[in-house]
Parts: sequence; structure tokens; C-alpha cells
Amino acid sequence: MLRLFIELIAFIFLGYTLLGKGFAYLGIPPLYAAELVLLLGLLVALLNPSVLRRAFAWPVVLVWPFVFWSLLQTLPYLGEYGLNALRDAAFWGYSLFAFLIFGLVLKNHAVFFILIRYYRYFALLFPLLIIPAIVLQLLKVPLPSLPGSTVPLVALKFGDTGVHLAGVVVFVLLGLVLSWRWAVLHAPLWVLSVTAVFGFTASANRGGTLSFVLAVMLALASLFPRINGRVVGLAIGGVLSLVVFALISLTVLSSTQLVGSRPVSVEQIATNLLSIVLQTENDAGNVNANRRWRLMWWEKIVGYTVYGPYFWTGKGYGINLATVDGFQVDKEQSLRSPHNSHMTVLARSGVPGLALWLLMLVGWAWVVLKARWQAARNGDYLWSKLFVWLFCYWMAFLVNASFDVFLEGPMGGVPFWLLMGLGFAAVVVYANPASRPLLGRALGQGAYPTPSRQPYVLS
Repeated sequence: MLRLFIELIAFIFLGYTLLGKGFAYLGIPPLYAAELVLLLGLLVALLNPSVLRRAFAWPVVLVWPFVFWSLLQTLPYLGEYGLNALRDAAFWGYSLFAFLIFGLVLKNHAVFFILIRYYRYFALLFPLLIIPAIVLQLLKVPLPSLPGSTVPLVALKFGDTGVHLAGVVVFVLLGLVLSWRWAVLHAPLWVLSVTAVFGFTASANRGGTLSFVLAVMLALASLFPRINGRVVGLAIGGVLSLVVFALISLTVLSSTQLVGSRPVSVEQIATNLLSIVLQTENDAGNVNANRRWRLMWWEKIVGYTVYGPYFWTGKGYGINLATVDGFQVDKEQSLRSPHNSHMTVLARSGVPGLALWLLMLVGWAWVVLKARWQAARNGDYLWSKLFVWLFCYWMAFLVNASFDVFLEGPMGGVPFWLLMGLGFAAVVVYANPASRPLLGRALGQGAYPTPSRQPYVLS
């Protein structure tokens, strides 16, 4: 059952990243893929009581204050809002994935290395697999939907795609997946695929673009003292691919509205990036109006929480914030939260909830970066790079969450909390010297002897 749970974790992660919202409806209403896998994980934990006990161990205990406070802001609204309260509470409820991953890894370190090995394959294939999905969506090819849903099977958000693209690119740039055989046979196609996906993402979404750029910059900064020819070669290949994409977009796609109301072009990419901090004269794709709408809503949330009557508790989980705040844009009232996950916490849990959320995030970053420093000091450079990847990927999630309704749904929430749990688990695994050599084996970078204290198998 433990192995089944791990396989299903990999399955739903792949589904959310490649199909988006269309995959989220897989299941039996009101229990969908995330909830069904979560129930299986809880069953595994109940059958292994030691997993439950480890949910209160350091450092995952840093999550509990935020979860407890959020629970207090949910329970009073269950009677009034019912399923809507539970739906909004998924924002913090998916944290159970973090506890489960952490507890299972502490029970058997092999779980950690299996998940890292799976991500290694994902990093190699994601840019190649996501392109057909993007093309189908952009060309508006009629696609079936899952039973009980009107959403097409492929319903990607380019902000989400930018986050996962950042994760795989950083993974490769840090040398956690490359071998000379792979570099010779697949690197050119991989780089071209990455560039194409980034071009579409940057044309369509500011948050995903900024997530990608910042994550890659952080990764390159960590490599600066030891940049080698492989990294330089990939960088040159990326620049050349970007030039090719620019030429194609200017000559073929510049007059075609493929991404919503925004054309796929270098000009649109520049407009999106500048609009993050500036009011641009060129309002291609309606980026300025969108920016003003968000800032007005965020200002109102700050007004009724930090300076208003909802300072301590917020408005709770269950109420439709877009409707009551006067910023609803959909007749069906499908928009429920502001386009900023941090503002969602403030609006629903008040200032104490936001403080506990930030404390949890700072705690995670502190323990991961501290472990990275220890690994570098000990000469465990593979582990050091893994901690850098965890931090950069995590940062990409938070950046995109500042521009979109991202962590509130399973497409962003489930991968985010899995990453939180994996980061906490990595710190504990690295603290066990007997398990450290197994990372190279999981990444396919050499056959290391299996320590008898922690076999690389699931028991």
C-alpha cells in the first residue's frame, strides 16, 4: 500500500502539471484525485502509527501553528457554507501531504530517494510532453472532459507551467540530471523545447515568467564560483533558441491571438514584464487594467484586515471573497479568492494567520538553506545542489502565488505542499550520514553501495 501511495503521488503530480484543471476533476464527486490519494495516504499512516507520531517532529512542526489557526477560521463557517468552506480550506488542508511525505520518509528513507528519482525522469520529459498539451489548448482543439465536468481534459494555466518549467530547468542547470550521453543525444531538443514553452508562458502570464526568471537567476548565482562548460553550453543554446523563437514569433505569430487576448510575440513578453512594476503605455493584452484591478482588491483587503474590523480572524474560509469585496468578474461567481495567495491568507485568517503563514515559510527556507550550507561545508556538493533546487523551485511557487489563484486549488496546492514536505524530509535524510551516498544513485550519477542501515527499497 505504501508503494501504491507513492506511485499515485507521482501520477497526480504528472496529471496536474501536464493537463492542469482538466485533470483535477478525475474522481468521484465530491472526492477528486487529490482527496482520494490523500485518503489513501491517511490510511497508510493509520496502519503505520509511527508515521503519525513523526508529524510532530522537527522541522515539520513549523507547519502546525498555521494549520491550527486556519482550522479555527474554518470550523465556525462549516454550517453556513458547507462544501464551499471545505473547498476554500483546501488551501491549508493539502498540508496533510507535507506531513505524510515527511512521516513516510522518516520511517523509510528510501521513499525520499524514489521521489527524487521520479523527478529526475520528470525533468527530462516535461518540456517535451507539455508542448503537445499547449498546442492543443492554444489551437482550441475540441477535447473531451472527464465525467461530471465541463472543463476540457487539457486546461493549463501558463503561470503554473512557468513554475514547473523553472523547477526542471534549475534541476538540469545544477547538474542533477545530466550525463554526457544525455547531453549529446537530447540536450539540443530539450533546450529548444524549454525555450518554446518559456516563450508561450512569457507571452501569456507575468507571474509564471517572473517565477521562471528568478528561479533560474538564483540557481546560476549559486553556481557562479563553479560554472563549467556544460552550464555555459546550455546557456548559449538557450540564448540561440530564444533568438529563433523571436524570429518565428515576429514573422508568423505576431498577428495571431493564441494566448487569450495576448499575441505570442517578443513585444508582448516585454509588455508583460514591464507591467509588473510599471504602468506601460502599450496595454497589449489588457495588462494595465488587470494590474489596476488586482491592486485595488489587495488594497481593500489590507483596509478591512490590517486597519479594519477583521484584523484578528479575517472573513473566514467559506465566504466568496470576490463577491463580497465587489470584485467578481464571473456571472457564475467561480472566482472566490484574490489573485494573490498571501492576500487570501490575510483576508480569510486575519493578520495572525498571515504572520503564521510567513513564519512557516521563513522557517522552511531557514532549515533548507542551513542544510545547504552544511552540505557545501562538508563537501557534499550533490546534496548542496539538491537543497538549492528545492529552494529555487519553492521560490517559484511563492512568486507565482503572488499573481494568481494558485495555491488555493489542487493544481498548485498539492505540488506545493509535497515540495514543503520533501524539503523538510531532505534536511532529516541528510542528517543521517548512512543515507547520503544514496542520492547519487537516485540521480543516476554512479552506483553507490547501499548502507545496511537504510536500504534503497521499500519494506
